[in-house]
Formats: sequence, structure tokens, C-alpha cells
Amino acid sequence: MFSYFKNKKNNRRRSEYVNDVKIFIQVHFVRERSSERYKYNTLSLKTDPERDACREWYEEHNNPTSFADIVQIYLDEKKINLNNIISSYKLDKDVLNFDEAHPINKGDAVAVCLGLKLNFAEAKALLKTAGHALTNSSEADLIIRYCIENGIYDYGDISYLLSDICSTNLKELI
Repeated sequence: MFSYFKNKKNNRRRSEYVNDVKIFIQVHFVRERSSERYKYNTLSLKTDPERDACREWYEEHNNPTSFADIVQIYLDEKKINLNNIISSYKLDKDVLNFDEAHPINKGDAVAVCLGLKLNFAEAKALLKTAGHALTNSSEADLIIRYCIENGIYDYGDISYLLSDICSTNLKELI
């Protein structure tokens, strides 16, 4: 009986998330164009405290460039067990054991960012080291961005949003 009320509460919360995410997508969705007319998309933004703090963090840690090394530093600093992230986000046990021939896929890299509870600037920097990015031309990427910016790190909530709005899941991010 209690699970019924818990599911009802989760469904209500998730439907509120869906409405908020749809508004977020409408505001932020930009179709990437190579036209000179849309050159404004490449302008750098004003200073951002989170981005500045992220840049300082990298400098303090000797500017690591390896995804696995950066994740290990975050795990140590935040005192998070990688196995908890692996089980919470349904990742392979060897998620950090990859090479150039078999790079980490975007969904797994995003899941690691979510599991580490990184802010948007930190997630963006970490994803860049794995060769990935969150764009404004993908609804799924905007959903992930919304979740990160609003502190939504629960796998069930994120999966629900991805499935409901764009019929995809975390593993299928490209």
C-alpha cells in the first residue's frame, strides 16, 4: 500500500519535471547551422563563477587531461565509491577502463558526471576530456543539462524524463 503512494508521489514529481523540462527545451533549443548568419552561437559568454571555479580546480590539480584520472580525483575528493555510481546508473564494471580504440560512450560519461553530482561547468569540462559535449541542438542533451543545473541526479527521474520527452535513455545518448 505504501508503494502505491510513493509511486503516485514520484509520478506527480516527474510530471512536474516534464513540464519544466519542456519549457527549458523551448527556451534553449537552437538548431546548429553553419551559416555565417548564425555566427553569434560561437561567441564566448561572460564570466561565470562555476566555470571559473572549475578552471581553478583543474589548475590546482595540474590540469589533468585523462577522463579516468579526473574521475578518480573527484571520487577521492567527494569520498564517493565508484561501485555506487556503477550500480545506481547501471554501468559496466569497467566503465573507466577504455582506450582510444574503444572510447567511453557519451551515455556512460554523462552517467559518471551525474553520479559525481557535478555542476554544469564541471560536467562540461569532464565530458570534453572524453570527446563529448552537451549541445543545445539535442533535446536529450538539454534534458541532461536541465537535470544537472537543477540538481536532479536520480537515475529513475532522469530515465523517466529522457523516455517521456524524447523516447531515449541514458545509454543511447549520442
